[in-house]
Amino acid sequence: MKVEEDYSIDFWIDPPLLLSIVADVKEIVKKLNKAESSKIVEEVKAALGGRARRIGEAGELRAYAIDSSYADPALELVGGVLTVVAYGYVGNGGGESDKFVTGTVFFEDTNEVDRNVSIYSSIKERELAIKLLGEKRRGKRRVDLIVLDGDIALHPLPYNLPSRRSERSLVEKTMKRLLKEAEATGTTLVGVVKRVRSRYVSAVMDKCLPVNDKLLMSMVLGRGEYLELGTFGELLPKWVDVNYVKCWDEEEHVKRRRAEEGRSNLEAVFNSELRSLRDVVVAFYKAFNSSIATKVEVLDFGGLGVDRVVGFLAGQTTDTGYPYILDTVDTVVRIDSRLLDYVRTLLIKNANEVSSDLINALLQLTNPQKAYLYKQLEA
Repeated sequence: MKVEEDYSIDFWIDPPLLLSIVADVKEIVKKLNKAESSKIVEEVKAALGGRARRIGEAGELRAYAIDSSYADPALELVGGVLTVVAYGYVGNGGGESDKFVTGTVFFEDTNEVDRNVSIYSSIKERELAIKLLGEKRRGKRRVDLIVLDGDIALHPLPYNLPSRRSERSLVEKTMKRLLKEAEATGTTLVGVVKRVRSRYVSAVMDKCLPVNDKLLMSMVLGRGEYLELGTFGELLPKWVDVNYVKCWDEEEHVKRRRAEEGRSNLEAVFNSELRSLRDVVVAFYKAFNSSIATKVEVLDFGGLGVDRVVGFLAGQTTDTGYPYILDTVDTVVRIDSRLLDYVRTLLIKNANEVSSDLINALLQLTNPQKAYLYKQLEA
């Protein structure tokens, strides 16, 4: 159907739904184009623009990018939620390249599948990083830096220690091992963050800004420039004060209490065996071929320098806005959802071999209408 010449669509959608979508899109554009946002950008440019630096050459570095993925949506069975997690690395440098991918079946009776699988896959990534660092320590591998797809620290770090006892031990244990191995081997850790909702610029400006860091830095930086906002140790205490005291619309005593709790939580992290997280540098760069800024976290145990790390990443940034090495590992670990149907078939086959009616019942779909999402292609 066609509502207006400029809003044609080549598949069927009910007219009332389409009209609602078009109206909402116009409203969103109005909100995004507020004069207030332009003023904020100009204010940040005036305050921080002078800190921007030109991106230089990195020279040769041996880097390993690590990523994971899981089949989404997960397969909902009577006995729990089933998905497959793949994780691996891609290394380059010195005229050599190598890659590795492995995986595991995730089966759990939970209502928080996205959260649990995300934590599980992130832990697997860091365990793989620990394995690479162990090989470096034994002289079996050269590694200058490890590039993670996302934050260096596992959520809810660095803001707070995990509250759930089951998660806390595993998250803390994994992060402690990673930081210890990276420091012992002099290996720089880098996190390239794609989904940026942070408001660290608010901390630097000491005021509540209603615009996220990625948008602001995309407007402030020119192509081929980067800017360091500061370390976690510098930014996060300020962020706690700005976020809870200046951004929250609550009674004063509530805001003060939350700010005190936030500072206490940070101190618990920074005074623990995870204290090196306070040295993580937050920076943004805009590659020569990109109009959008990329956020990076750098924990420079290798003494490479943030400028060299940024030069390495920006020098291989593709039209996706992210480094080629991350695009490559993303392809290596990508999973087709139809794999879940194959895994379920294997489970049923093995259940039949042990003649278990209970297991067969547990492996039945809770929502057969959605089976088309996972079905393997017919030969």
